[in-house]
Amino acid sequence: MKMRKYEDIKPSNRTNFVMVYYHAGRTLTQIETLLKKAYGNPLPTRPRDRLNRLQFKLEQMTARYKQSQNELKAEYQAKKLNSIK
Repeated sequence: MKMRKYEDIKPSNRTNFVMVYYHAGRTLTQIETLLKKAYGNPLPTRPRDRLNRLQFKLEQMTARYKQSQNELKAEYQAKKLNSIK
């Protein structure tokens, strides 16, 4: 699997972040299930840790997105309030 460079990804309005977050979570769960079938339950340490790191990074990305969303909302409301005055 080869990831595209961040700069090469174009903005899209076809999806929203919540939809992408939940889809990524379902995909991680499916990968975990496949690995458990292959390696047995519980998973060996390395694959388990890598899945956990990926889940944590996804949560960090979501937290940052929510913070940016709140900052933009506050900035928009401040501009709207200034334009009314």
